[in-house]
Amino acid sequence: MRRRENVQPVSDSVVSKTLEVAGGTISYEEAGRGRPIVLLHEGIADRRMWNREFPLLARSHHVVRYDFRGYGGSPPASSKFSPVRDLSTLLDSLHMTRPLIVGPSMGGKIALDLALAFPDRVGALLLIAPGYSGMDYDHVPGGKATFERDETLSKAAADAWAAGKLDQATEHLRQLWASSVTGAARELFETMVRENAPEVFGERSGGYETPVGPPAAARLNEIQLPTRILVGDRDNPVMPHCANFLARGISGATVQLVPGADHLLNLSRPDAFDAAVAAFDESLRGDRE
Repeated sequence: MRRRENVQPVSDSVVSKTLEVAGGTISYEEAGRGRPIVLLHEGIADRRMWNREFPLLARSHHVVRYDFRGYGGSPPASSKFSPVRDLSTLLDSLHMTRPLIVGPSMGGKIALDLALAFPDRVGALLLIAPGYSGMDYDHVPGGKATFERDETLSKAAADAWAAGKLDQATEHLRQLWASSVTGAARELFETMVRENAPEVFGERSGGYETPVGPPAAARLNEIQLPTRILVGDRDNPVMPHCANFLARGISGATVQLVPGADHLLNLSRPDAFDAAVAAFDESLRGDRE
């Protein structure tokens, strides 16, 4: 594997780099020194969702953020691939030992799958309204009806995209997932959706390799890592139920409901996100001492 630096600087001291992974490349940034943290992103965003947090965390941590295949600076996948292997390859290349993985939504699914596939590679999990493999109607109160609400609203966005109405599709998605995001954060969200539209709406790089073994939903008891789950009270109604399902299955996991936050919790309630990270990081420090 080889790492290459792009010519475009992200800030005065951080440059975007690329890493060769199986069948392609991914674009990433790293900064800082100290305990390692990896920032994953959502399926309706890219690594820019961490523009505010990345430099703040780098003051006291070795922080990495990267774009999934087809998002941001990472080219789309040309064949089936494993997001878990991409992340594992990145950790190897940067010599990151047992980092805290911050996984929102689709990033949470990848974090959980990594923890199950390589339990010795992960130090802790901070999940934000996470997805997970094996999600089923029976896991939430209201069952299928709860999911059908999501499917109805998602279909409106997909139909608008198919009709070539990107602005309308973006607005449907904002109403569904980012209703509490305002100001510059809202502009960032809308920019990320528009610029990543082929992945967000078309799942251009969604050809994943078939995973080995049962889905995460059936293996939660195998995760023996410090785990904290954040979810907003203005998120999709299904998400708090999913968070509680995960917490019941993962030993010692806790759920924090964040008032006023939607699915993009760090953008809608950055103060609450910062406080949660600081508290969790402090608890992990105590575990190590």
